[in-house]
Amino acid sequence: MKSKLFYTQLLGILALFVILLVAIPIYTNKIPKILSENVQLNLQKHGLNWVAVRAKGRDITLSGVAPSIALHQKAVRLAEESRGVRMVHNKISPTVITPYSMNITYRNKEFIFKGYMPSQKSKDELFKSIQNIHPNFKIIKEVDIGTGEPMEWESLMLVTSLLLEKLELGIVNIVDKEVVFSGKCQTMKQESEILLYLEEYQGMGFKIKSRVVAMDEAIHVCQEKFKELLSNEKVEFEAGKSIVKSSSHTLLKGLVDISVLCPHTKIEIEGHTDSSGDDSKNQELSQRRANAVVAKLFQFGIPLEQMESIGRGESEPITTNETKEGRATNRRIEFKVRGE
Repeated sequence: MKSKLFYTQLLGILALFVILLVAIPIYTNKIPKILSENVQLNLQKHGLNWVAVRAKGRDITLSGVAPSIALHQKAVRLAEESRGVRMVHNKISPTVITPYSMNITYRNKEFIFKGYMPSQKSKDELFKSIQNIHPNFKIIKEVDIGTGEPMEWESLMLVTSLLLEKLELGIVNIVDKEVVFSGKCQTMKQESEILLYLEEYQGMGFKIKSRVVAMDEAIHVCQEKFKELLSNEKVEFEAGKSIVKSSSHTLLKGLVDISVLCPHTKIEIEGHTDSSGDDSKNQELSQRRANAVVAKLFQFGIPLEQMESIGRGESEPITTNETKEGRATNRRIEFKVRGE
């Protein structure tokens, strides 16, 4: 009797084991499907039909292109709050862009945009506004969607675009809250009016730098802007050589930006050394360094015929050569702008 009861119980356990072997995989496979369907329905209920949901176990992956940053964040929050979800993997575009940037160039009724806007809607509205104001202008759009923009980014894009149109040649480069506004206009008064429009953005935390050149004072203004740029940074060379360090390439490109604004001038690039060593070797080194800078500037965009390299050697110190600091100051590259 006991033996019969034992076998009955054993058969029951085996039957239960078989049921579990069949049921667990079925149930396990159903969990992701049920979970993804529930999350998808919840998102659709809130109007987020652009989100695609995929589940693996209790982990959810969201994908799709968000119309705005706010809706992007809302979709992730709703998924995280959904019952049964353990983890949410956010694959929704747009992605966070660091640094956030835009470069706009204007010339001859043509705009070129290269950078980022926070949503397709803001991108479309920007280009529609410009086209409405200037229906005959050509707009080249190399703009991607990405998050991480500073506040008032959309309005700054429109304002700077319309200000560029006031220039014969205009370039604005914006990286996060650093705005470099370059261009060529006819008078200093026009430059002042343009900068006045940008003042309100300084109050919003943007740092505005102007490299606008008025053609009525092109030589003077270019010279001052070259001087200003070179007073903050120096063209650096390998020790005792005429090889320009790669760390100086950004500075040289900034000098090229300025030169574009005064094309009908002659730019003298002067090399200077300290008084250490032989006079004739210093003269030769200063000339080779001036030549090297001219070669780099030509590579970055200044016409060769617009430049002249001059080696001054140790003949024109601007401070004492008796100290290490003084000698470092005397080793320099200077730009002199002349009329043609």
